[in-house]
Amino acid sequence: MAGGNKGRGFLTGLILGGVIGSVLTAWIVARMRQRGRRVAGVGSRVGEIAGFVKDEVIGGVREVLRRAVEEGRETARKSRSDLEERFKKESED
Repeated sequence: MAGGNKGRGFLTGLILGGVIGSVLTAWIVARMRQRGRRVAGVGSRVGEIAGFVKDEVIGGVREVLRRAVEEGRETARKSRSDLEERFKKESED
C-alpha cells in the first residue's frame, strides 16, 4: 500500500511544481510589461528575463535575508545581555 502513495505524491509534486512555475512565469512577464519591456520571442529574450529575475527577484531576496540576519543579530545581542544581567543577579544572591 505504501508504494501506491509514493506515485501519488510524486504526481502531486509534479503538478504543483508546474502550476507554481506557470504562475511565476506569468508574474514575471506581467512585471516586465509594466516596466515597459517588450516580451517577444523566447530565444531573443532569455537574457532579458534572466536579468529581470536577477535584479527584481534575487535582489529582493538578498534584502530580505540581510534584514533577517540583522534582526537575528540584534535579538542575539539583546538575549545575551539579558542573560548576563540575570547571571550577575543570581551570582550576587
